[in-house]
Amino acid sequence: MLSNQLYVDSELGVLKKILIHSPDAGIGKIIPGTFTDNLYDDIVHLKKMQKEYNHYVLLLLWFLDSEKIKYIKEYHQSNPEFDGNCFIPGKKEYFNSDKVLESQNLLEKILLDEKVKLRLIAAICSYEESSLQIQQKLENIQDASLLAKILITGVLPAEENNSHEDQFIFPPIPNFIFTRDIGIIIKDHILLSRMATSARKRESLLTKFLALYFFFKNQPEKVIEVIEESDFFLYEEEERKHRIISIEGGDIMMIHPKHLIVGCSERTSSNAVNEIVHTIFSRPELGIEKISVVKIPRNRAQMHIDTIFTQVKRDTWVLYGRYSENILADENNSKQSYLSKLSHIPRKGEMELVEVFRFEKNIQEPYQKNKDYSSNTKIAGLESLLREISIEDFNVAPKDVKIIYSGGNVFPYDEREQWTDSCNVVALKEGVVIGYDRNDKTAEAFKQHGFNVITTENLFKKFEEGLLPKDVQNTLILLPSAELSRARGGSHCMSMPLLRDQFIH
Repeated sequence: MLSNQLYVDSELGVLKKILIHSPDAGIGKIIPGTFTDNLYDDIVHLKKMQKEYNHYVLLLLWFLDSEKIKYIKEYHQSNPEFDGNCFIPGKKEYFNSDKVLESQNLLEKILLDEKVKLRLIAAICSYEESSLQIQQKLENIQDASLLAKILITGVLPAEENNSHEDQFIFPPIPNFIFTRDIGIIIKDHILLSRMATSARKRESLLTKFLALYFFFKNQPEKVIEVIEESDFFLYEEEERKHRIISIEGGDIMMIHPKHLIVGCSERTSSNAVNEIVHTIFSRPELGIEKISVVKIPRNRAQMHIDTIFTQVKRDTWVLYGRYSENILADENNSKQSYLSKLSHIPRKGEMELVEVFRFEKNIQEPYQKNKDYSSNTKIAGLESLLREISIEDFNVAPKDVKIIYSGGNVFPYDEREQWTDSCNVVALKEGVVIGYDRNDKTAEAFKQHGFNVITTENLFKKFEEGLLPKDVQNTLILLPSAELSRARGGSHCMSMPLLRDQFIH
């Protein structure tokens, strides 16, 4: 893939290419005792989850690659006995789109190169501390599709092991469904993540290989890595904990061609934020002049900034109201009446931990890493930041900026629906976003702000009747989500945009 086929300069440009990963067998291996290790809070019914995810894939295909819808229909018509789906890479029925890309399918492509194959196997086996015997078994597998599946799921099939049972050789990586976190496209570059938890480290390794050998093959200079300083390993263990660099894509938003938002959260460390600011400003080709840093509490419920807010239109945002300084400051707001009822939870102190800073590059001077070239301006709060972006970056009149609150900003729905990713929506184009069908109060809030709300099932019927995706405007599209929501991520988490139309501001 040529790098000029990858470009993202906003959250709103028409989506043209995306990286996803369908729920794989690893998710079906999680047991209650490993919830903490695997970053899950509940047992997921894999087959039902896959059926729900199929709605997501079909929706993406309708908008990005509708010719594949025809292929899927024809396959089902010519194979009436086929009762599965066309969304699993490696199967003959797989739709194989060059616009809705599946990470397992891309991994299969790079594994066709023997040198890359051996390097990746060696890297993974080294990280997972596998035996030489396991490494040699993997090296001897000639089916790239099978090998890609094994490297993701961690399951070596019985026939490859001369056994009657499958063998678990690596732990599962059940969070790989959340491709937003593995990297972020910044203009025509990629910033690689460094996952905060061991459960996701193999995802980082796989993504690095995809970046170097598929997305930016022969252009490694466009792959941005942020790592610890060279003397990191000389410090004692406790000190290293404070110096660690962890980055996850849910904390990075390419919000405007000149403006990047970076979250400091449970998953993205303060050291990482500092290095990101320096690294991005050291690359003038990116043209980024300001970076807003949003520091949020280190909470499981809000592990990334995209679980708290996302952009819907240039003048519209969806936000978890508990993190709005405007609501907190309004003593007459009904929000205060129920905050007092929850005295066992330090709500107000928690809100005070939300801080927003602005770093601006001095474009008149050359970059110098050791120089304090950036202004560090504190912004009133998160909602002030969102309004400022609409006004200053997108030229929206102040009176026209709209904030749609999770759960309609009514307790307890605001908190319940934030937990099930009411604020975690992804834009297919400006004003057309994907959410979950279980967040009823948030959907009602969208309606009150002039949006249409429709389920994928009903939208697919309209497409079959002749509605064109390009004619869908100002709409919240709802995915079935009984099982998907248990994985703790919404459509924004489940998407890594690779190409959007350059947004016209």
